[in-house]
Amino acid sequence: MMTLDKKYRDELTIALRMHEISGRRVGEVLAEVEAHVAETGEDPVEAFGRPREYAAQVAAQLDRATGKRSTMEVVASGAAVAALAMFGSDYLLDGLFADTATIPYTLKDTVALLTMLVLFVAGTMLFFLAFTAKARNQIYAGVAVGAFGLAIVSQIVIGSVFDDVTPLYEMPRWAAIAVGAVFALGVIGMLTRAIRRGRVVYPKAG
Repeated sequence: MMTLDKKYRDELTIALRMHEISGRRVGEVLAEVEAHVAETGEDPVEAFGRPREYAAQVAAQLDRATGKRSTMEVVASGAAVAALAMFGSDYLLDGLFADTATIPYTLKDTVALLTMLVLFVAGTMLFFLAFTAKARNQIYAGVAVGAFGLAIVSQIVIGSVFDDVTPLYEMPRWAAIAVGAVFALGVIGMLTRAIRRGRVVYPKAG
């Protein structure tokens, strides 16, 4: 009895996950491919196509009810995790290591964080498109790298343009620590949920 090649299975698993397909549905797809190969002995590439191509075909047939998150849901959850991580780490570290009882946040601080957030989320989404789009993959990858590079350059530009002296708002140390900790817990909770959703679960026999 022929078994599915580990390389093909691993590549297909990653490709399916790139399309934000649930772990349960990924398990069903893998089980179907493995069963077909075992029964027919056919090469999986000839039977189903290359992993990325077959993953795109599977994703096109799914919706939220059948195991695939919508694009808006993916973008929203990604932006939420990034925002909680960036602002949470900033507040938490400032609160833990500040020398004063009150921490000032300037216009430069706020604009720098928001710009980093937008470009980071955009770069991440483009990175996923580079692995899931049927065409122009290299263009998406190039623009994603450009977005990450621009995020770094923007911090230098913002530092020289925006006011870094006058406080836009202030926060007590204890509040910064508390808000940072809550945001960190939010990130942990969302990532834990994503890990559980993405865990591959094979269908039960019988």
